[in-house]
Parts: sequence; C-alpha cells; structure tokens
Amino acid sequence: MRILISGASVAGPVLAYWLTRHGFAVTVVERAPTLRRTGGHAVDLFRPAMNISEKMGVLPRIEERATGTDRMTVYREKARRPVRVDLSRIFSAASDRHVEIMRDDLSEIYHDATRDDVEYVFGDSITALPPDGEVRFENAAPRRFDLVVGADGLHSNVRRPVFGDEPRFKALTARTSGGP
Repeated sequence: MRILISGASVAGPVLAYWLTRHGFAVTVVERAPTLRRTGGHAVDLFRPAMNISEKMGVLPRIEERATGTDRMTVYREKARRPVRVDLSRIFSAASDRHVEIMRDDLSEIYHDATRDDVEYVFGDSITALPPDGEVRFENAAPRRFDLVVGADGLHSNVRRPVFGDEPRFKALTARTSGGP
C-alpha cells in the first residue's frame, strides 16, 4: 500500500516511521523547500510521546536537546511584582516523564529517524485529491496513492480539497458547535 503524508514537521515523520515499520511505502510531501528552521517554539513531551520516542530509538537525542527550562516568570500589566512559577512541580504533577524541546529540533530528530526509509519531497504541495487516488501536486507530476494523510497543520493543503475553503469550513464548525 502506498501512503502519502502531507507535512514533514512532527506528526508526519512520526507516522511515516511507524507505517514503514509495518511494511507500507510512505512518501512525505512538504511545501517548505527544506526542513523548517524558523526558530520555532518549545514543545512539551509527556509520557505518551516520551514512550513513543523511546520505541523509535530517538529519546537520547531528544533528551540531549532538552531546553532545561524549569522556571517561568510572568510579568502582568499593572502588577507590582512578577509571578514566579516552578515548572518542574507542574510538570511532575502532570506526568512522571517530561522533556521540553524546541519544535525545530524535534522535527529534525524525527526526520533523521525516517529519512533512509521514507521518500521526502520538499518544495511541493498537494493541489487536488480526486477520488481515483491520483494526487495532483503544485510542481511534480500526478502520482497515485492508496491513502493520503494530512499532517500539515491548521491551514492544511489536504483539508482544502477535501472539505472546501477554510472560511466555509470555519462557518460550518461554528454552526454545528452552537457558535454564531
């Protein structure tokens, strides 16, 4: 079975890793020309993600790149003093396993774990998903896949051809959830 994953940040490569381990041929398409290195933001991995990363064999690399952040100071407008928070206490209350890592570092680690077994296509994106399985791309020739997975974020190139334009989808979501 041939599977196409749209998005090479975190979810795409992790899914690709497990699908290839179960015998699927996986291609990941990413609209950015290379792995994104935008500075990103810190993300927190708790027990489930730590366990998955451990099974993937990448946990030591993740722990090497941990931010080590254990305190936070919040400065509130019109407040006399800042609020200081011991994050280690919050994290330990939530899970007995935790690490904070920059998103770009995490993305690179997961990509490195899959690059030998997964076809990565950078600098391209999905433009159409006809029912016959022949996926159309912005730059590459059409290709046939048995399954397409969108792991490409909030403004997904996979959602648009399947569900329609984002404003229409947001309006539908608001109506079905009791919103305006």
